[in-house]
Amino acid sequence: MAFSGGLRLTDLNDYITPGQECIKPVEVKKTGAANGSHIKVGDAGDYYEVAKDGEETKLEAARITLNDCLACSGCVTSAEAVLITMQSHHELLAVLEENRRLRSQGEGAQAKHVVVTVAPQSRASLALKHRMSPLSVAKRVTAALKAMGVDHVFDSAFTRDLTLVESAREFVERFKASEGQVGDRRSLPVLASWCPGWVCYAEKTHAEVLPWMSTTRSSQQTMGAVVKDYLAKKLGKTPDQIYHVTVMMCYDKKLEASRDDFYNDIYKTRDVDCVVTTGELDRMLSEAGVSLENVTESGLDSLFKADSAQGHLYSSAGTSAGGGLEYVMSYAAHALFGIAISPEQVAAAGREEVTHPLIEVKAVRNLSDHREITLLDPATRQPCLRFAAVYGFRHLQNLVRKLKSGRSVYHYVEVAACPNACSNGGGQLQPEDLSPAAKKQWVAETERIYVTSDAYELPENNPALRELIYDWFGPEGLDSQLAKQALHTQFHGIVSKTNPLGVSW
Repeated sequence: MAFSGGLRLTDLNDYITPGQECIKPVEVKKTGAANGSHIKVGDAGDYYEVAKDGEETKLEAARITLNDCLACSGCVTSAEAVLITMQSHHELLAVLEENRRLRSQGEGAQAKHVVVTVAPQSRASLALKHRMSPLSVAKRVTAALKAMGVDHVFDSAFTRDLTLVESAREFVERFKASEGQVGDRRSLPVLASWCPGWVCYAEKTHAEVLPWMSTTRSSQQTMGAVVKDYLAKKLGKTPDQIYHVTVMMCYDKKLEASRDDFYNDIYKTRDVDCVVTTGELDRMLSEAGVSLENVTESGLDSLFKADSAQGHLYSSAGTSAGGGLEYVMSYAAHALFGIAISPEQVAAAGREEVTHPLIEVKAVRNLSDHREITLLDPATRQPCLRFAAVYGFRHLQNLVRKLKSGRSVYHYVEVAACPNACSNGGGQLQPEDLSPAAKKQWVAETERIYVTSDAYELPENNPALRELIYDWFGPEGLDSQLAKQALHTQFHGIVSKTNPLGVSW
């Protein structure tokens, strides 16, 4: 039988399981002496070491931690299939239980100050399941968590504003540095780096594209810096006295939180201590006997993107990938070319709800997961900004091929590893009917709730954000050295080891 030249012993679906090059497939404990023992597989699939005298000892399964996942090039992104020991709702419950114990013994000063940050994509998923508005979800989740012992509940949409502004500033700076030219040895294109699945994939398989990655932190890690630095100082606490949990739509956010770049060596703590997925939060509340439908709404904490009366949650224009494409294009159009166009106009044109004389939209091969959005010069009608949205690994692989061959013309690319962006994150709630058609409809409805439920507000019009920037970074604001340290990160290419199982045949 003749095999295809493209045959590989790997899985190239959008949800990729642990690779065959994993550095810890089996845990072997050597005793240093041969004892004639052998391994037996039990009826339940467990492994036993059988000694010469017939004594059987059950062998423990190898445990793979998040740091193991980040240490090799065997996997592409697959936190879903990896045993995670330090990133689950059980860890949050253990901290809350320990706090109760300490306070009951009069040692409350030693209790952790617990902060939970909830992503708007998670709110949209919960809103769909429980048939209520995202605002009602926010108020009920806040009330439920505080009843369980959480001290503050924040909104990652608040720090997303900070991330959007800094991402736009970074893009304009890099556009000017390269004079708008794209390609090798230039600072363009800018590849959005908020999706940890995409970052993991790039670091482990395509280190050549890392110089083009945006160094601006994701909203999760920006909130981590806010909580462990800004809030800690406001509360008179050290970073290790705060336990920070985020509720996210994606398992790979656990990988992001575990990166060494977000670890404080002085206080031995991470910016985000634990990541709980939307599904894990819903399960945690259910196991505690809490039904959101029966929870009384409470007020929201200050770091929420809401109006003063808390009658509206504000969002950012764009898809559940975060709105980077829309905001960066709007900001750059004005800063570089003096063209006034709002993120909402870019978003509406991108969804093909309206047409705009200065915006051209093209769905590559008629696929909504790969869209090109071009801004035209009003005088010459020639392209002045070429942006793209690329979602799902199939399209990411095509993007990388174009980048490496020098055929990409984009100035900025919004990237998400999941098809349909973050509303389809692996940690989101699932429909009861798991058929492909029902799942597709469920994801579309989650995206609709995310996009349409909240009023839009430009980040620069958020007075609470302006106050935080100058209170935290001083009179220099985002131009300060502290801002550069707090809002940016770096990336690390990992050299892959050759594995004969991964070669083409």
